[in-house]
Amino acid sequence: MKLRSILSLGVIWGLGMSAGLQAEDFTCNGHVEFGIPAQADQYLCRDGYAVGYDYQTKNPAWVAYHITGDGVSIRNRRSNSFKPDKTIPSQYRANLSDYSKSGYDRGHMAPSATMDYTPKAGKESFLLTNMAPQLPGLNRNGWRFLEKEIREWAVDHSELYVVTGPIYYGGPSKYIGDGVAVPDAFFKVVFDPLAFNAIAFISPHQKISKADLTSFITTVDHVEQVTDMDFNQLLSKNYENTMESTQWSLSDW
Repeated sequence: MKLRSILSLGVIWGLGMSAGLQAEDFTCNGHVEFGIPAQADQYLCRDGYAVGYDYQTKNPAWVAYHITGDGVSIRNRRSNSFKPDKTIPSQYRANLSDYSKSGYDRGHMAPSATMDYTPKAGKESFLLTNMAPQLPGLNRNGWRFLEKEIREWAVDHSELYVVTGPIYYGGPSKYIGDGVAVPDAFFKVVFDPLAFNAIAFISPHQKISKADLTSFITTVDHVEQVTDMDFNQLLSKNYENTMESTQWSLSDW
């Protein structure tokens, strides 16, 4: 994945822009407590999640969110109000028309069913800066089951940190609409800060079932190698190195 070598000119807080802040200043309600995974063109902070947005692909490069067992147990009505994010400059912004008749879903990175602990957080999850094109066979099947599984883990483990996003092998090569890149795969990294466990997934962009999920478990180190990102970089290196090199199984969770 091609990453930017310079920081964004501005950092987005809610719907406002604050210029001149550095990546290390971006904490966003604790969603990136252990460091941002990679630099981005623009940083966006929402109630329920943080985004590192990529102008080239018109997709999030990564979305990070901190969840608790109490939070995921609260449900509010799903808004279904998909909207372009007007805090993104228009030339780099995905629009609803980009997805129209494309054959791809507007695939949530921070899932609405996890973000709906308040009406505002749930509504913000429908901004297109939290979306990437996903085939229905992935979005409505295996990916949805994984999101549900993570909510159940949050109840069992009290709190979790999740980072997720698209992968483009060799860079973007397929687009929908006006230049919205179609990912080749998707990653998800889940970190338990109490047990210092982490489990990671790389899912190919294809139809997968719940039973297929175990086939796509990998190490955090492998996700870092594929994406050129660095997760949990603010942890002690001893903890980080051990945790990220271990391939956990679903039974560990």
